Amino acid sequence: MKLLKADAPYEEIKRALLELEKRWLREAMTEVERQLTRRGIAEELVSQAYAFDMPWEEFGPWLRRVQQLGFSNLALRVHIACLYVQSLHLFPRRARAAWDMLEDAERRVLRIRKEHFLRKESLNAIAHAKKVATVSRPASR
Repeated sequence: MKLLKADAPYEEIKRALLELEKRWLREAMTEVERQLTRRGIAEELVSQAYAFDMPWEEFGPWLRRVQQLGFSNLALRVHIACLYVQSLHLFPRRARAAWDMLEDAERRVLRIRKEHFLRKESLNAIAHAKKVATVSRPASR
């Protein structure tokens, strides 16, 4: 947290998060705890890669890791999908996959009861991502 508040460079934050992951993995008692740790660190590294405008070579592996591990919850699925679409100016060739991911997240959100706070909050985040995206959805194949 100190590094995040101190505006540390991406590499320092990444190193600290990976060290934290190692420590927490050693302390974890169950495979479920280890999975939660890996997932949480990977999700945070996607957010940090976005915040620092990292290229696909850095953003992509963390995104794939999160996809492989599964998302912690729907809110984080939406968050990461929004970041992916909003970062397409850095890797526009990934547009189809990013927009597909956002649409999948939106479909999942639309299954939530209309009165649930997460539905409105997530739909607002998705609308914002669509509005500010600089790379539009590619035409259908």
